[in-house]
Amino acid sequence: MKWDKLDQAGQVPLSRSSHTITFIKKVTGKAYVFGGEHEPRTPIDSQIHAFDLDSRTWDPVQCSGDAPCPRVAHSAAPVGHTIYIFGGRPGIEMGEGSMNDLYGFDTKLRKWSKVEAEGPPPEARSFHAMVASGRLNDLHIFDTESQKWLQMPSSPDIKGRGGAGLVASADGGSLFVVGGFAGHELNDVHRFDLGSRTWDCPACCSGEGAADRSLLPARSVFGVLFGGEVDPSDKGHAGAGQFSSDKFCLDTAKGGAGWHMLAAAGSPPTPRGWFAATAVPGGMLVHGGNSPSNERLQDMYILDLHSEG
Repeated sequence: MKWDKLDQAGQVPLSRSSHTITFIKKVTGKAYVFGGEHEPRTPIDSQIHAFDLDSRTWDPVQCSGDAPCPRVAHSAAPVGHTIYIFGGRPGIEMGEGSMNDLYGFDTKLRKWSKVEAEGPPPEARSFHAMVASGRLNDLHIFDTESQKWLQMPSSPDIKGRGGAGLVASADGGSLFVVGGFAGHELNDVHRFDLGSRTWDCPACCSGEGAADRSLLPARSVFGVLFGGEVDPSDKGHAGAGQFSSDKFCLDTAKGGAGWHMLAAAGSPPTPRGWFAATAVPGGMLVHGGNSPSNERLQDMYILDLHSEG
């Protein structure tokens, strides 16, 4: 297992946090950055940027269609060659209230469209995971074929939270909610069985594991957890809390052994929170975030899960 800091050529996006990065394996093989803030609570713009992992080059994508307004703390998820963007906050000048709109970006056609879905949409939210959390504890599923929202059962055992990680199991049958912030940092793990539509707390994930934290994009079928905030700032979102740079793996297979602390060679990222991460073939890509000095970052790292260093 090895970290590599990636060189970035081309038109490198502005340093940012509270944004998303999404890798599209089909059609393009590129990672797409959208949204975020360079200054606290002020969205950058609606420009989407594409990073080619082979040439390590950035390009702003020339898009058509109905693009979402600038925002921070939204969520993103890929389905085929489309990236779905949900919710977030539009910033101080636009009232800063959370949103519950849904957009799709077709990476093949380079076209945005606002999704007019059937069914009751989730409550407006920000700092959530796709498609749960945001200081709430409800779970919604969006069927991309029928274009319909479905509300799943909630668990009374899960505190409403923001900044949680949401991880799909290796077999695609379960979702895991990891950590988050509910007035204080959390390190609990909850599992939702998509077949039975029931919640439980996996016994394998109890006891010692990753320290309490929030603002962590947890990704990949093994639930690789990196960094995040372990102690919040007394300035709230205007400040920087204490951030971590440690790495854990959550075994999401049935009967798995729970948490494993990871050791990786190479050049690891510095401690950070509010960053973006996405699963790529064989590993995880980490981009930007907020540093302990409250400066936004624009660096990029890749964690190769199969390299021996």
